Amino acid sequence: MNNQNIKTTVIDNVIVMMSNYMTPDMLQILEKTMIDELADVKLERLNTLPMEMKDSVDSQNQYIIKLFLYKKKNLKDATKYGYLMAVKRLITLIYKPLTQVNEMDIYRYLDWYENKNMKETGKKNQASTINNERRFLSAFYSWMRKEKMIPDNPVDAVEPLKIARKPIDYYTEEEMAMLRDGCASLRDRAIIEVFRSSGARVGEIVAITVDMVDWATGDIMICGEKGDRYRPIYLDGEARYHLKKYLESRTDTDPHLFVSKKAPNKPLTTSAIRREMKVIADRVGVTCRVYPHKMRKTLGMDLKNHGVDIGTIQEILGHAGPQVTAMYYAQSTPETLRTARKRAA
Repeated sequence: MNNQNIKTTVIDNVIVMMSNYMTPDMLQILEKTMIDELADVKLERLNTLPMEMKDSVDSQNQYIIKLFLYKKKNLKDATKYGYLMAVKRLITLIYKPLTQVNEMDIYRYLDWYENKNMKETGKKNQASTINNERRFLSAFYSWMRKEKMIPDNPVDAVEPLKIARKPIDYYTEEEMAMLRDGCASLRDRAIIEVFRSSGARVGEIVAITVDMVDWATGDIMICGEKGDRYRPIYLDGEARYHLKKYLESRTDTDPHLFVSKKAPNKPLTTSAIRREMKVIADRVGVTCRVYPHKMRKTLGMDLKNHGVDIGTIQEILGHAGPQVTAMYYAQSTPETLRTARKRAA
């Protein structure tokens, strides 16, 4: 191990050991100070991990996880949670240091993960769910490789499962009409119309405050939940009408678009929005799956069926690239095929 790698390891060890006693800001100062102070120092050591960790699987894994949390402090909490839960499930089943996990361990773990709900539900996890778990593990091990903890990523050799392309799940006109009929309050109707018109992700909607809305145009500039890219979303006249009626009925001072009905009127969370949509659907007997993201798919399919090109749909939905949009919206649907046949008749 060269002098620079030794310095990095020493700094990492100190940061992990001090993470229980210092705030993240203080740790950043400590890290910068150590980098500056060790710049012209030559170091040599025998172990890459603190000596007391050499014989403890749990201690080694805890060290790596703590270092990950510090080095990846700018990751969104939801992303970090996904990584950590996958890693913790892995080391619970495969009880060995993360640095010693190999390709066969990953195969064994993903096979267990595929079948882990069989006793309770009688069903295996879907290929997409397993691939998501594989993706979390691969990202974590890619970070370990970049940190020079391991020479190779053991997940790379495990191919993702093939996923059968299902028709896109979106609301029909009748289902949208039923959801509107199921609204029992001004807030219910505002939620339905804002999601229908904007096509935004639920995490993006709950972050919007009233001052962000341009009531003249219906535009709202948001920071996308994926990729941290800014893009405009749009509320049409109907959505603005119902949102404004709801906002005018409120007596609280919270700036967010949607809040709880009872004091202290806290902003609705993503899970609260999901629950509310299901309540609206149950009220009128909607039998299809009802969830916020389906409104986004519905907008995409509506644009597709009205002949909007893939590039424009990509911009409206805020996809990172056209390949993501084309994966879902380039395919023909029964409605587009019916329209084509009518035009040809």
